Amino acid sequence: MDFSRTMDVLVICVPVFAVMGLGKWLGITGKIKDEHCTFINWLVYTFSLPSLIFNEVAKQRFNTFFDPAVILMPLIGLVLVALLTMGIARMNKYKGGFAAAFVFGTFWANATYIGLPLCQNAFGGEGLAKAAIYNGFVLPFFILFGYMLIGFYGAGSGDVKFSARIKKAFLNPILLSAVAGILIALLAEQFRAEDGTLKLHSSILSVAAISGSFLKMIGSMGLPLALLSIGASLKWEQTKSHLGALGWTVGCKLILVPLVTLLLIRLFCPEATPVALGVTVILAGTPSAVASYVVSCQLGVERGFVSSMLVLSTALSVLTIPVWVYVVKGFGG
Repeated sequence: MDFSRTMDVLVICVPVFAVMGLGKWLGITGKIKDEHCTFINWLVYTFSLPSLIFNEVAKQRFNTFFDPAVILMPLIGLVLVALLTMGIARMNKYKGGFAAAFVFGTFWANATYIGLPLCQNAFGGEGLAKAAIYNGFVLPFFILFGYMLIGFYGAGSGDVKFSARIKKAFLNPILLSAVAGILIALLAEQFRAEDGTLKLHSSILSVAAISGSFLKMIGSMGLPLALLSIGASLKWEQTKSHLGALGWTVGCKLILVPLVTLLLIRLFCPEATPVALGVTVILAGTPSAVASYVVSCQLGVERGFVSSMLVLSTALSVLTIPVWVYVVKGFGG
């Protein structure tokens, strides 16, 4: 085992999970209440993370965005695992909300609140930009595919129309900020010299620098706040039955999906940079998303199973994510 790489892993992962642990302690002691979490989530989702994503994406060169290793390979990987899980659900005669949760739990990841700080710690600004692209284009697929599975299995008691769910999936601040950043980067390319510098008036560059500094400040506060909120929000709802199903879903989320994603990138995108490979695998291995629990509560989809899946996957990710970070760092990231 490479001691230097192990220390890198600890430096990357320990602060992220330590802040989540602090949030859990603050929740247990009553310092962070449910209404605080609601406000924090609104602030982070509406302002902080979009500011962070826009600022990092807008600074990148336009030709670095459409990377199949970051956008296409993770989608193929999660679809393959989801189809396999749908087959297992059929064999075991799982139906309704339980079947939907059993399948969408394998891929609906917390790639934003946990994934962004991990990628920033691991790969700096470049890693954060790649993670922002992943979140902008892969995250809506989580939501859309999750709603489709709920409809396919005839689950849920909500009255939200399917078209409204699709609209919500694609017209969200995370995706919009990524698209806006890409458009600004495309515009900036029209004013770049051969050496990469921008040929713009100094006043425009000054305004851009001030705006970037403001967005960075707003965005930077969001990551630790999000981690605190996740820790405080984790509540175990006992699932005494279907422990095998819970084990399969969590195992897929933390181990099988990132493994398949890694193999697909190595096989079909051998030219992928270490940062692109590392970011994609780390994000694929993040635990279940809090959003999946919120949706389950709104639509009446096996809340107890989804809550247990969320808590268990988050707890076990303390062990699995450092392993994935260690693996991808071995490719030169």
